[in-house]
Amino acid sequence: MKFAIHPGLLLLLLSFSLFAQKKIDGIVAVIGPEIILQSELDAYTMLRLEGLGIKKDSLDHSQYQTQFLNELIDGKILIAHAKKDSTISVSNQEVEQMLNNHISNLLRQNNLSIEGLDAALQKEQGITLAKFKSEARRAIKEQLYKQKVQQSYLSSIKVSRKDVEEFFNEYKDSLPSVGESVLLSKLSMELTTPDSVRQRAYDKIKSIKTRLDNGGDFSELAKKFSESPEGADGGELGFIAKGTLSELAFEEKAFNLPVGQISEPFETRLGFHIINVTAKRDSKVNVRQIFIKIAPPEQILQSIITRLDSIRTNCKSKQDFEAAVTKFSSDNPSKIHKGSLGWISLVQLPADLRIAVDTLQPGAITAPLNDKNVYSIYRVDERTNERKLTIENDYNILAEKTKDILAQKKLIDLVSQWRNELYIDIRI
Repeated sequence: MKFAIHPGLLLLLLSFSLFAQKKIDGIVAVIGPEIILQSELDAYTMLRLEGLGIKKDSLDHSQYQTQFLNELIDGKILIAHAKKDSTISVSNQEVEQMLNNHISNLLRQNNLSIEGLDAALQKEQGITLAKFKSEARRAIKEQLYKQKVQQSYLSSIKVSRKDVEEFFNEYKDSLPSVGESVLLSKLSMELTTPDSVRQRAYDKIKSIKTRLDNGGDFSELAKKFSESPEGADGGELGFIAKGTLSELAFEEKAFNLPVGQISEPFETRLGFHIINVTAKRDSKVNVRQIFIKIAPPEQILQSIITRLDSIRTNCKSKQDFEAAVTKFSSDNPSKIHKGSLGWISLVQLPADLRIAVDTLQPGAITAPLNDKNVYSIYRVDERTNERKLTIENDYNILAEKTKDILAQKKLIDLVSQWRNELYIDIRI
């Protein structure tokens, strides 16, 4: 049976398989408190050769042995340094969560039950599921240490325009082409809410808070007054993790509120909220809310859509669209460029915009699209099936690639420095 499995666990399975075939194993390298076994090196060699497209029987693997062993040693150096760093830790809960996710994916991808996986492992690898889990925990913990030490030392890397320009000049001939792309212009109109509507929403949320302060039941008041879907369930949002919400103000309130306490009403772009944190676990909080939306009157929305549709119909040329942008658009960053957004790869566009422009020819304009109460129309100025990356049109992409290169260079320097701080004994 050939498992569909995460590469880290595949390496573990290969190590088991090779060890079972040889019946013996040995240490090929000692790196401070860490070791590398012969089976680990053999398994890693098989994976790397496969990744390079080299058949395992087509050559003498020994010519690659030094390179692959040094790659494994570099990984062990990261692990050893992470374990010494008091600011870096890996909890058992993190390991168990990742292991359970891997096992669940393994069962789903291979259409197996737990019993079926246990039987397959014993038949194909000569190990029980319990043994596999035990070794997988070690492999996962090592992987988490490597990830965290890299995040700790590399996340602060900043990229300047000079860095991007130097990267581009050095690598521009080898950079891949960008796929299908469009040259877009945008005209936006923001949907604003009258003060009277906002005041009514605020008065309503304040009256709900008064009921809570007087002993009202949070769940019952959520069912009665909350204007979001989870209101029917007593406002239950369940456990949320940091970084999973698009509303930063909501997230900050949720993670700073003590368990059991009810917040004062607060506002986000969506409306007014009262929240109650019912539990905290690991890096997550269980939250319930009462929500009152701040919704502009329907006639204001319709007037914006009608005006955008009119602009869309009457703009017969690029000059017409640019003139409309100058007169009507509320998006200042694009307005100063007469609405131009530059060249953008189709795969980088938000899903709704990608669908809207997918079949449009140059000169065509999309129907109004809504993004957080800002309604926009987009003109396709040009399109192409392929183009070269440029600093003018693809700065953000090039900045990310530049950051990756700088991070790789810094990591190489760090590993070289940490290598000198460890006892290393290579035994082959």
